[in-house]
Amino acid sequence: MNQTPSITPPRVGEIWPGHGIYAGIARGFDGEPDGHLVLLPDTPPQKLDWLAAIRWAQSLGDSARLPTRFESALLYANLQDKVDASKWYWTGTQYSAFSAWYQDFYYGYQYGHYKSCQASARAVRRFAI
Repeated sequence: MNQTPSITPPRVGEIWPGHGIYAGIARGFDGEPDGHLVLLPDTPPQKLDWLAAIRWAQSLGDSARLPTRFESALLYANLQDKVDASKWYWTGTQYSAFSAWYQDFYYGYQYGHYKSCQASARAVRRFAI
C-alpha cells in the first residue's frame, strides 16, 4: 500500500492529478489500514484470463493491482459511469482454486468464474490513511 499523497483527495469521481479517478475510502480488512482507492485510467488491449489480468495490473508498477472483491463493489457504487458497463471485470479475489470473483458493472452482480475465462480488467492503487 502506498503512502497517502500530501494533497487532499478530490471529490469522488474526479481525477486525482497524477493518480487516477478517486473512488473513495476503502475499509481495511485483516489488519490492513483503511485507504483512499484510485481507479487507474489504463486498460489492457484485450480481454485476459485471471492470472494474465493480475500480471497486467502489476506491470503498471507502483503497487497497482486488480481491485479486491470489496473494492470492486466500491467502484461499482461510486464509479459505475467511469467504466464500460457492458463488460465484466476481474477482481483480484479468488473464489476457489479454479475460479475468481468478477464484477458486473451494469447490474452490480459479483460472480465466481473459471480463471481460464477471458474478461476485462481495470487496476487500482490504494493509499493508506
